[in-house]
Amino acid sequence: MKKTLYTYVLREQYPPVLMCLAGACFVLVTGQLLQLMRILFASSCGVKVIVELILFAMPRLISYAAPMAGLLGVMLAFLRLNADNELVAFRAAGTGFLGFLPPVLGVLITLTTLAFLNAVYVLPVTNHAFEAKLRSLGRDSIPSFLEEGVFISAIPKLVLFFRSVDRSDYTIKGIFIQDQREPKEKVTIAAEDAQLDIPPDSSLIKFKLSDGMITRTSSDMKDAQAVLFKNYDFILSMDEIMGAAEKGAVKRSEMNMAEIYRRVKNSVDKATYIWWSIELHQRLAFPSACLFLGLLGPPLGSMFRQKGRMTGITAGVGIFLAYYVLLSAGKAFGEASIVSPFFAVWTPNLLSLLLVVYLWTKMHKETPFYISILVRPLARLLWAGSKARKQHGAVAS
Repeated sequence: MKKTLYTYVLREQYPPVLMCLAGACFVLVTGQLLQLMRILFASSCGVKVIVELILFAMPRLISYAAPMAGLLGVMLAFLRLNADNELVAFRAAGTGFLGFLPPVLGVLITLTTLAFLNAVYVLPVTNHAFEAKLRSLGRDSIPSFLEEGVFISAIPKLVLFFRSVDRSDYTIKGIFIQDQREPKEKVTIAAEDAQLDIPPDSSLIKFKLSDGMITRTSSDMKDAQAVLFKNYDFILSMDEIMGAAEKGAVKRSEMNMAEIYRRVKNSVDKATYIWWSIELHQRLAFPSACLFLGLLGPPLGSMFRQKGRMTGITAGVGIFLAYYVLLSAGKAFGEASIVSPFFAVWTPNLLSLLLVVYLWTKMHKETPFYISILVRPLARLLWAGSKARKQHGAVAS
C-alpha cells in the first residue's frame, strides 16, 4: 500500500513542479531580455548571440525560480488531489497526513540538491560567461551613446552631451561631461574636441579631450577648483557603462564557494567580514528554500477545494513574496550589524520551518486552525448584518 501511495504521489508532483519551473523561468527570461533590449538593438546582434545570453543567464534565473516551483508545484498537486477527494480516500484507507511526507521529500530533496549543485558549481562559470558576453555587446553598442544635442544619462552617475559627432571616425566637436562617481566631489568637464578610442582587447574606453576645462566642486560646496588643459584622457570601464551597481559586484557573482570562504577568513575589518559572510550564507540558504518553502505546499493544497483553488495559489504566491521581503530585510539588518550574518540570511528559512511544523501537525491531527476559529464567527456576523440590511430595505420599500 505504501509503495503504491508513494509512487502515485510522486507521479502527481513532478509535472506541476516542472511546469511551474518552466513558467517562472520564461517570465524571468522575458524580464532579462527587456532589461538588455537597448544593448541588443544597439549592437545589432543575431539570434545566436541572444540564445547564448539566455543559456548563460538560465542557471541564475533557475536559482530564483526553483523555490517558487517547489512551493507552487507541490501545492498544485495537492490541490488536484483534494479537489478529486483523493486525500479523503487515502485518509479513509488509514493513511495519515504525515504519510505523504516521504514522497513530498523525495521531490523536494531532488529539487534542493539540483539547486545546490547549480549554486555551487554552475553559477560562477555561467555568470562569468554572461558578463564577458555582455561586455563584448556593450563595446559594440557604445556608438549608440553618441547622440548629438541630447543629455545622455544612461551611464550611472554620469551625464554626457555632444554638440556634433562624426560616427565614421568617432570624433566629437563640443563635449560636456558631469561626473558624480566620487561622492565627495562633483567634476564637470567641457572641451572643444574629443576622440573616442575603443581598444579591442581592453575593458576600458577612452575619450581623448583637447582644449577644455575641468571644474571640481566639493560636496559641501566649500571648495572649488578649475583647471585648463590642452590634452586630457577621460577613461571609463565597461562595468560602468553596463551599469554595475558597485565595484567588485560582478566579481563576487563569479566566485565559487571556496573563494568566498577565503574572503571571509581573510577579512581585515568587520564590515568586510559581514559582507562576505552574508554572501556565503546566501549561497547555502537560497537553495535550501526549495525544501522549506516546498514543504508548505501539501498543507496549503489540502486546505482548499476546487472553488478555493485560486485562493490557495494566491496564498502560495503571498508566502513566496513574504520570504523575499524577509530575506531582503534580513540582509539590510545584517549589513548594518544589527543581527549576525547567519540570522540575517537564515531567518526566513527558520520561520518557514516553524510554519511547516505547525501546518503539518494541524493537518495530521485534523484539528481546526486558530485563524479559522476567529474568522468564521466574524464571517457569520457580517453575513447576518448584510441579511438584516436587505430585510430592512425590503420592508422600507
